[in-house]
Amino acid sequence: MISVRRKLLLWLLLGQVLAIVVTGAISFFYVRNQVENLFDDRLRQLAYSIPVSASILPTAPPRNSSAFDDEDGDDFIIQIWDTQGTLLSQLNRDEGRPQRAKIGFSTQFSDDKLWRTFVLQRDQYQVQISQPFADRLEMSLRISLGATAPILVLIILLGGLVWLAVRRSLAPLTALADSVRQRNPYSLTPIALDNLPQEVVPLVEALNHLLISLQHTLEGQRKFTADAAHELRTPLTAVHLQVQLLKKCQDQKQRKELINQLNEGVIRSGHLVQQLLALARMEPDRWERPFAKIDLLRLLRTVVADLTPASLARDIDLGIKDSTPLQVNGDAESLRVLFNNLVDNAIRYSFPHGRVDISLAQTRQMGQVVVQDQGPGIPPKDRQLVFNRFYRRADTGTSGSGLGLAIVQEIVKNHQGTIVLADRDSGSGLKVIVALPLSPLD
Repeated sequence: MISVRRKLLLWLLLGQVLAIVVTGAISFFYVRNQVENLFDDRLRQLAYSIPVSASILPTAPPRNSSAFDDEDGDDFIIQIWDTQGTLLSQLNRDEGRPQRAKIGFSTQFSDDKLWRTFVLQRDQYQVQISQPFADRLEMSLRISLGATAPILVLIILLGGLVWLAVRRSLAPLTALADSVRQRNPYSLTPIALDNLPQEVVPLVEALNHLLISLQHTLEGQRKFTADAAHELRTPLTAVHLQVQLLKKCQDQKQRKELINQLNEGVIRSGHLVQQLLALARMEPDRWERPFAKIDLLRLLRTVVADLTPASLARDIDLGIKDSTPLQVNGDAESLRVLFNNLVDNAIRYSFPHGRVDISLAQTRQMGQVVVQDQGPGIPPKDRQLVFNRFYRRADTGTSGSGLGLAIVQEIVKNHQGTIVLADRDSGSGLKVIVALPLSPLD
């Protein structure tokens, strides 16, 4: 699992260490170069300060030479050479005996040592000042490390500050996680945004939106479960009573009537269960099926063919009056359920020997399906109520589950469409207008 705290600490510390190491390396080499230049200047000053003449050759360092005022003066070897290459004098023989070098600065390996040498031509003599390179290196390293030592302390201090800053900055996230962890499954109240970092607020707001949606979903499910249990209780109780009466009945004619009633009760209960399952599948929060192009006219013809036996049983003239081939984006199964419910309602609520007309047309960027029946219709004051679950008008004279139009409305919403109830164009009856977005042309 990825840790934000660990990742921040790792990158911040690595970045600081890298920056400090680079800075320290630059400082080290700069100081070392300056120290080397300082040592070369000391060699030059010493060469100029040595008294040399035909009668006087140095046998000891001059007392007034500033080059010998420190404890490192004994590291220098002073040699006097003539023009023929003869060594005339040398001081500090214990340090070694470097060979003769060329005029100016040079680095040479002699007497098993590496030397840094400066040779100055003075009249017929050459003054050669040499210093063991190891001594120079030791001194330059000591001075350079001393100059860069505070950087090592800086690494430790900055590392501690970074760790403390990251820990304190991420503390609200830890508190937020503890707050969410302590909630029970039924605690869906929004999380407080107080004292939260600005970067975390969008995440918490999205989480609050999810909690609110989940709360609404759970409330809807609880209401749906309670309503479904209430609606199923009545037909199941009736079926149970009819079974008890059937057990006690001895008259064959009465038994036949009870069996028919029992069969109708079972059919109604099965229809109610099917409608409940269909409504549960059409809930917006459970919508997962991808849309595809649907031939709307072909779908309507399939619905008419499926419901033709029901229309013939009631002597209802069912057909598609006007048709325009159209394609919409949607789910074929749910659209079939939508129009099956509308046409089935139109057949059941139409008067015997009536007619149900279906038409399909295009209006702007919508495909419009109109289903008209010849029944009692729905008064304007009840047209919004019939979309409520389990709502049934008392004066229809037709039994139903009260879920058909609720299912239709859910499917229309899922397809970003609209549904309108109105009076039939001529005579009594209901007109249902469903508009669905057309599929774009390829």
